[in-house]
Amino acid sequence: MNGYRYTFKKPTHGSQEWLTARWKDEDGSARITASVAAAVHGKNPYMTTADLAIELLAENAPTPKEANMAMERGNRLEPVLIEWFADLEHIEVSTPKVLYAFNSDDNRVRLLATLDGITPDGIPVEIKTSKKMWTGSLPPMWYWQGVHQAICADSDRVEWGIFDSNLELHRHTQIVTSDEKQNHIAACQEFLGYIDKGLVPPNAQMSYENASYLNPSNSSTAELPESFVEVLELLERARTLKSEAVALEEQAKTEIAMALKGCDVGSINGDKVVTWKVSKKSSFDTTRFQSEHPALAEKYVRQTEYRTIRTTKRSK
Repeated sequence: MNGYRYTFKKPTHGSQEWLTARWKDEDGSARITASVAAAVHGKNPYMTTADLAIELLAENAPTPKEANMAMERGNRLEPVLIEWFADLEHIEVSTPKVLYAFNSDDNRVRLLATLDGITPDGIPVEIKTSKKMWTGSLPPMWYWQGVHQAICADSDRVEWGIFDSNLELHRHTQIVTSDEKQNHIAACQEFLGYIDKGLVPPNAQMSYENASYLNPSNSSTAELPESFVEVLELLERARTLKSEAVALEEQAKTEIAMALKGCDVGSINGDKVVTWKVSKKSSFDTTRFQSEHPALAEKYVRQTEYRTIRTTKRSK
């Protein structure tokens, strides 16, 4: 597929401006970034295809979130690892001050990439920190991110610097073929085709959370087909089974506790089969705090809205 590439100044990483630029292009059309590219193929363990669709269909751009431990680790170590990687591999790597975009000629495909680094000859460099040991093979999430970056940077490869659980920095060269690029572009075109129509792609497995976000309360009544009774009965059966499972668990735990007679460990024929050890946890006493400091507590009370599906009795 033919297309064109362009770059524009990168806003401060993680800022609202940066998130907005990644979410929609200059014309207000949704685009896909490298970090979520695998979600298009259903290969992102942290974001489903439906999650990505809901994010792009939302009325407002994502907002900055507090960095979790993995994000904080990457943000802190990335500059150091880029310098180390460049010295270790004897290559020059600079941190781009621009974002890299690719659009198809018909504007049906809109891709964007934030590169950790780039070599003088235009090869993207991606730095990763991992709690796992490097096996020499890119996981699917990273693979599709690399394909996406190669498209946006017009490169046939991506250089990876992977700092793993052994505290070693590994180099991996990902060769990206034209077929791989075309496969990803075609998948993105199909995905964005539905987004542009305001639809969730039919292959996206919706979750209850996705459905709740996509369908806010409007205080009206929807007429459901008679066949939908089966779905309602399914929900009722699931809730009954859940209640029964909780009761069975409670019964089993009670019998085990009585049999152990206060012992931390239980064994059968000398083999340890169960433990019942003391654990401690700290929790905030909200009730006491509200009682002793009502005015202060009021300042920190946050109300959230939620909806609960309840079935009602049906006429036979």
